[in-house]
Amino acid sequence: MRYLCSLKNSDTELSVISESPDETYLIGKIIGRAARPGLLVLLKGTLGTGKTRLTQGIGEALGVNGIKSPTFIIMNEYDSKIPLLHADLYRLDSNDAIESLGIDEYLEDGFIAVVEWAQLWETPPQECRIDVELNRHDENSRTIKFTYCGNNASDVFYQISEEIKKLAGVK
Repeated sequence: MRYLCSLKNSDTELSVISESPDETYLIGKIIGRAARPGLLVLLKGTLGTGKTRLTQGIGEALGVNGIKSPTFIIMNEYDSKIPLLHADLYRLDSNDAIESLGIDEYLEDGFIAVVEWAQLWETPPQECRIDVELNRHDENSRTIKFTYCGNNASDVFYQISEEIKKLAGVK
């Protein structure tokens, strides 16, 4: 079974091409399996790039089903193996409004925080972060680029990288 058709890897960056919403979901499950308490996952991309679909995969890996985009309510908390916070910054109009959500406090309390429209956040925490940039090619395919920030995220990044390589058949 071929899930991914392109893979680039370096020590700090990983890029894959997802060819369907199901593959995007599967990539989310890989992130969820690698996630640790205090991990911040920043999802960057425009409308329709698969941010919520990726989050649904993360949620399933943590034991959460039924995740929907929190565009109008801004944040949802989910009880799971590791507590999950899902935030959507689309409707917020300033960095002050984003900072007032207290996402860093959730991280300190051991949550995994997944943040959609993260390109709007000017000063996200740096300690343990995976940045995921989604760029849509057409109806189904998109490039998904991973980078990490902070020493605590390097192990998570490495685990994600290894699982994606294995899935793509890269040695």
